[in-house]
Amino acid sequence: MKRLALSSTALSIFAAASAAQAQSSVTLFGELDDAVAYYNNVGHASLTELQVGDYTGNQWGLTGKEDLGGGLQAIFKLVNGFNVNTGKFSQGGREFGKSAWVGLGSDPDGSITLGRQYDVTVDLVQPITADGYSPAFSTPGDADNNDNSFRVQNAIKYASPTYGGVKYELMYGLGGVAGSISSQETSSAGVSLTRGALSLAAGYVYAKNDGPAGVGTADQTQNSAVTPLFGDDAFVGSRLISQAAAQYVVGPFIANVRYSNAQWKPYAAFAAFTRTETFNTGASSLAYQVTPSLLVDIGYDYTASSGASAATYQTVALGTQYSLSKRTTLYSVGAYSHAHGTTFSEDGNSIVAAGGTTGDLVPSSSTPTQLALMLGITTKF
Repeated sequence: MKRLALSSTALSIFAAASAAQAQSSVTLFGELDDAVAYYNNVGHASLTELQVGDYTGNQWGLTGKEDLGGGLQAIFKLVNGFNVNTGKFSQGGREFGKSAWVGLGSDPDGSITLGRQYDVTVDLVQPITADGYSPAFSTPGDADNNDNSFRVQNAIKYASPTYGGVKYELMYGLGGVAGSISSQETSSAGVSLTRGALSLAAGYVYAKNDGPAGVGTADQTQNSAVTPLFGDDAFVGSRLISQAAAQYVVGPFIANVRYSNAQWKPYAAFAAFTRTETFNTGASSLAYQVTPSLLVDIGYDYTASSGASAATYQTVALGTQYSLSKRTTLYSVGAYSHAHGTTFSEDGNSIVAAGGTTGDLVPSSSTPTQLALMLGITTKF
């Protein structure tokens, strides 16, 4: 009987531990993406290189939750971005540069999270645009953050539950500057609607990088010569980005349209970047699920800048994705870009001829046109 009592106690403890484990979880996940890329003109010469992140990106992370009772959960997410070809951290060398947040959430009330996070437009608007096919389908230089080049630090975000297909989010990044609550701040808000085959979303993000050397809660965006002060010169000013998008699914077809307005305002005295530079972008795409394994997509992007300089960028991109399994995909991308007008030099001190720029990929061409070709593989775990 004594032995039976001990066994019963052990079973009770084991059952309690199992129940507690079922109420809490931690998941390890990741993605590896690499491609051979060719550009016909970068710095007056063709370029062939291994290029990471053309389809999904390179990252690993941990996400978890703990049941606190009454439907309330503690939640967290840590995501590290890295270069699979060099092994180096991305996002300025941060250990968890892609995401690092903790918070509370419940199904009826939504969630509130604190830490380094994506802005609201990345959560709600970007998923129904063509950026998911490749950065080649995105805005040249990512002037409107459609390719989520920057994250927001010191951010508080509220995400609502879904009410009849409607969801909204609010976010505020605290600048933490004594005597000035607005300095270095970032704010963002957005809403999405899903009704059957139709999805709509709109939102904005306002970021002030007005600290020393352009410090702010939002990261710098220095991807190509399309945006002001590409290179080592820091952007000191503010960015106001408004976006809207729509997606419609008809059988095997997925159609997307989007529009954005991005206003880059300088706060420092640069020789050429002397007043607000505005980028207006319109884009559309069509994808066709040929078979359960094969997806073909085509997209067109038109971006016009105005202000201290003025240019137009037109890009056509074609991509295919072939799923070898639920985790592994082969992909190919071809894109052609043509630019007309002027943009800024890397140091912001002069106006130069605009070069072709294939979405949010390598630096702009030294001529008005650029051709890009990529063949890659991505796998998830």
